[in-house]
This record gives sequence, structure tokens and C-alpha cells, in this order.
Amino acid sequence: MNPQFWWYVSRASGMVAAVLLALTLIWGLLITTGVIERRGLPAWLTDLHRHLGGLSVAFIAIHLLALVADDHQHFSWAELFVPFAGAWRSGPVAWGIGAFWALVIVEGSSLARRRMGRTTWRRLHYLSYPVALMTAMHAAQAGTDASNTVFRAASIGLIVVLCALTVFRIVHRSARKAGGVPGTDTEASRIDAVTTPAGRTHDCP
Repeated sequence: MNPQFWWYVSRASGMVAAVLLALTLIWGLLITTGVIERRGLPAWLTDLHRHLGGLSVAFIAIHLLALVADDHQHFSWAELFVPFAGAWRSGPVAWGIGAFWALVIVEGSSLARRRMGRTTWRRLHYLSYPVALMTAMHAAQAGTDASNTVFRAASIGLIVVLCALTVFRIVHRSARKAGGVPGTDTEASRIDAVTTPAGRTHDCP
């Protein structure tokens, strides 16, 4: 086995997790802003936001496990979960740790949504934006592949799309509040859970 096998696994899984996190947020914004109308969509598409989030968590777990298993640049469990506990690029690594704990809150609030009010859930779910920001900072500063042309181009493209959709959401929401157009779906109704044919619920940021 290549002595740097786990180092390559950690790098690859980290890049995949970062892209999946961005796609999770982008898909949620496409639906909640009404850019993509969810009515009439197949169940697997309305569930895509949740599935992408689950895949993100899975690849983050692989990323962390590979870092612990790696002998090239070994990390202890404390260094992976406590900011500034390690000596290797402690600042950039801290961005990743912050993103991890914020994501735990986001995913935990989604799992416990039925036990909390809509307002509380929505406020906690807005942590998805800091998660995206801290993930980008972590990838740019700690990632050894940050200079890779393909990864950089993909990252810039996802960031541009994410920023554009966020601005559109803010403008769209302000316009709806100012206009008060009756008989149309509000953003709040789009954010609410959508019941699929199987009786499941779908959450969007």
C-alpha cells in the first residue's frame, strides 16, 4: 500500500465534501426562492437537498477518519474537534472545525424539527451559510490542493452561484414583503416541510 494512501483519501474526501455542501445549499436555495418549482417534481428531486446533506456528512466522516489513520500527517481526535489544539496550520484547520460543529447543529435541528418551533428551526438552519463560508476558508487555506486549477475553478463557480442565489433570495423576499402579493406561495411556505408520497418530510435552508 502507498504510505500516503490515507493522506490521498483525506484530501479527496475533503474536496468531495466541500463540493457536496455547496450543492446542498444551492439546491435548497433553488427551491426556496422558487427558481425551481417543486410542484410536480419527482420525489427523488424534492428529497435531493436532504440526500446531498447526508452525503456531505458521510464524506466528512471519511475525511476525519482518514486523517486519524494517516501516518504522513497524523492528527489526533482532539486536533480534529478542538480549534487550535494542533500545531499544523492551526488557523485554517480551525475553520474546518468550526464548519463541522455548525453543521452538527444544522443537521441536528433538521432531525429534531418536529420537536421545535418553525422559527427556531429556521434560525438554526441559517447556520448553513456560515458552514459554507468556513468550509471555503478551510479548503482555501488548509487544503493542499487549493492551487489545483480544476478544484479552484469548480470552487469559484460554486461560490459565484451560491452568492447570486443568496442575493436573489434576499431581493425576492424583500419584494414579496413590500408587494404583499396575495394568492402566491410565500418563502415561508416553501421552507416548510414537503410531504412526499411515502410520508417523509423534506427540509430546505
